[in-house]
Amino acid sequence: MPERKTVVPGELIGRDKKAGENTYRDGDSVYASVYGFKNDKGREVEVLPIRSSYIPNEGDKVIGIVTDVNFNCWYLDINSPYDARLPISLHPEYIETGDLEQHLRIDDAVIVEVTEVDKEKNVSAKMDEKGLKKLESGRIIEISPPKVPRVIGKNASMISMLKRETNCDLYVGQNGRIWVSGSECRVNDAINAIKMIEKKSNISGLTDKIRNYLKEEEE
Repeated sequence: MPERKTVVPGELIGRDKKAGENTYRDGDSVYASVYGFKNDKGREVEVLPIRSSYIPNEGDKVIGIVTDVNFNCWYLDINSPYDARLPISLHPEYIETGDLEQHLRIDDAVIVEVTEVDKEKNVSAKMDEKGLKKLESGRIIEISPPKVPRVIGKNASMISMLKRETNCDLYVGQNGRIWVSGSECRVNDAINAIKMIEKKSNISGLTDKIRNYLKEEEE
């Protein structure tokens, strides 16, 4: 069997072909929407995901859930086989040792950036830069991490449309967790739309279909 080519999100994988699973179409061109192996099926081209769970990489911005508090750090579930350690020194506020639970408690949700992943898959994170923060309200849902690029869209077209049509705040973590905040009915609409995107990610013209769905729900 010939070796399959590894492709990355946004990579051109075919022209004048049907867009299969984990791909999207732009004009006559088909692009990969996830990391994986290109699978050319003749008239159709698809991508077979290398992994379905999130594997952290340095620089990833993710949504974590606090699972444990130590004397000098928090431990976060980042929707991965590997937890992340958030040191007290990389929290945006000055905190005295032993006072960590006054700032982040178990089950709190935070946006953090992965700063290091060592050979043993020990993950470190930070929260002391712009945009990284504790999530005070809203709802968090999870999608398959390989579907994240489709929810964001080319040049952020899909996520921008979702925000505009629902008037909700949204943040898409690279680990497949998505935070949605707004009025209850529009949050529900946004979540339903995101689930539709995840399920129908290989359909061409998906942005327009989702926009029409949201307009109908608003009426």
